[in-house]
Amino acid sequence: MKKRAVAYCVTGPHIQLAAVSIASIIEHYQDVMPLDILVVVNELRNEEILKLKNISKLYGKMNVSINIWYPPEITKQIKNYSNTRFPEVTLWRLFLPSYFSNYEHILYLDNDTIVYDDVSNFFDLIPDEKAIAAVRDFYFSVASDTEDSFKYFGVRTMKNYFNSGVILFNVAIFNDLIRPEDIVSMINTNEYLYLDQTILNILCEKSVELLPYEYNYQKDDHWLFDWAKNVNPLKYLEIERARENVKVRHFVEFDKNSMPWEHLSIRDCWEKDFWNYLNTIKLLSLIE
Repeated sequence: MKKRAVAYCVTGPHIQLAAVSIASIIEHYQDVMPLDILVVVNELRNEEILKLKNISKLYGKMNVSINIWYPPEITKQIKNYSNTRFPEVTLWRLFLPSYFSNYEHILYLDNDTIVYDDVSNFFDLIPDEKAIAAVRDFYFSVASDTEDSFKYFGVRTMKNYFNSGVILFNVAIFNDLIRPEDIVSMINTNEYLYLDQTILNILCEKSVELLPYEYNYQKDDHWLFDWAKNVNPLKYLEIERARENVKVRHFVEFDKNSMPWEHLSIRDCWEKDFWNYLNTIKLLSLIE
């Protein structure tokens, strides 16, 4: 039996986002096989941990286990990291394969995601010989046809530059290819804007399976119809087709205050689902 898991890296303020994503996984999970959800946290009250671990019970899916872990010990070797937009927690995902090496595949998800498919279907998307599977970054996928800024990111081309919010790790292959000590060295000696994402792109450029856009659908309709359509009509059509079959909705910021939790209105079906999941979790936790 293949051992597979879903993993999150969470700090206190993002616990509600992680809970929404976890709830969406549990609701859509139909496989009879057990599923481990690994939540790596550095500071979380016991009350919050108990409520998080109880989500599978709230949805009646007792074959889904939610396990809480401290960050990998090696992350203590990260020095002088300071980025208010992308805090150190964003780097922990780079060490998941070495930290949880007993798993065959790990699906990493950012906290600000909603899953619309049974994740048991995801694990077969990665070929045996590839270290990771990921989805192209929406912005660079659209923009790189006219301006390829690869020289600023240390890769051969931005056309295949992928987003690190949804990463499927082939654990053994990744660990054979990349040593955690080398990751720490890159963190401590580079200042890329999207550090975790760019490090993964550099290290896995020759060992990544690029998945269809629907497996990490990153932007809202304003970005798609008012920006991407004008900048790159052909890529716009590809992304518009993916919009009809979203497997994972990833809330990546475009305009200021564009995230569901940053405004009062409900602008699309995905924002509605975000609030419905959060409301359900809170209501069920009151009567548990």
